Amino acid sequence: MNTLQNTGWITRIFVALVTTALVILGFFFLTIALIAGAIVAAVFGVRLWWTLRKLKRAQANGAQAPVDGNVTVVEGDYQVIEREGTVRLPPK
Repeated sequence: MNTLQNTGWITRIFVALVTTALVILGFFFLTIALIAGAIVAAVFGVRLWWTLRKLKRAQANGAQAPVDGNVTVVEGDYQVIEREGTVRLPPK
C-alpha cells in the first residue's frame, strides 16, 4: 500500500528533499566513521611497530627484557613448598 498515493505534489517534493538530505548526511557520517577507524588503525599499527622494533633492538643487544623505565627484571630460583595438612572444604 502506497502511503503517498493520495497526497499532493508539495508533500511528495518535501519527502523527496528530506530523503535526499538524510542520504547525504548518512554518507558524511559513514565517511567520518571510516576516517576515524583508519586513524585508530594507523595509531595502533605504529604503536605495535614501535614496540616490536624496541623488542628486536633489546634482543640484539643481549637483554632479557625490553628496556623501559618502568620495567625491572628480578631473576632467582624458587622452590614450591606444599603443606601436608591442607584442609579441603567439601563442595557445595
